[in-house]
Amino acid sequence: MTKKPSKRPEFPARNSDNDKRRLDPNPDPAVLAVLQSKAHYRGSPKHKQNPRLFGLEPFNGKRGDDTLCDTHAGFGIEDLKGVQALLRRGISAGLVGGRLLWTIADDGWIFEARRTNVVNSEYHGYPVRPTEAIAEPVYKRFAGWATANKDAKAINAAQACAARYGFE
Repeated sequence: MTKKPSKRPEFPARNSDNDKRRLDPNPDPAVLAVLQSKAHYRGSPKHKQNPRLFGLEPFNGKRGDDTLCDTHAGFGIEDLKGVQALLRRGISAGLVGGRLLWTIADDGWIFEARRTNVVNSEYHGYPVRPTEAIAEPVYKRFAGWATANKDAKAINAAQACAARYGFE
């Protein structure tokens, strides 16, 4: 008798919750301005189940606990058009810390972007799990920023994030 394989979890188990992943408590407006003008997204096959659909080469390494944009967050090729705007929105909201940026998509997913290339200010991103410690501080800062700026689209994104991640 063949044993049925166990159901695969929605996200791979997290190996650790890196303490270095923290929001800058007081982002410098000059740094935010530079990021606004220079930071841009460049996809990584490591965070795509089907990288060729995104014009990327296949990923041949071990993914470990990496989350996948297309599989876990339903991010599709049509979503690429709005990535730069999402990156800028996160920077405007002060969602920065070290080599990392965060943003919240209109559907409520939190994405973390890691600097891939310092010279070209390139970042690649991936979805943040609801269980990760960084999720709630990102949500709270974003929701406060959205409300303070009376940005209806961002307020809706914050509400979607609260529902998706279970924040109050």
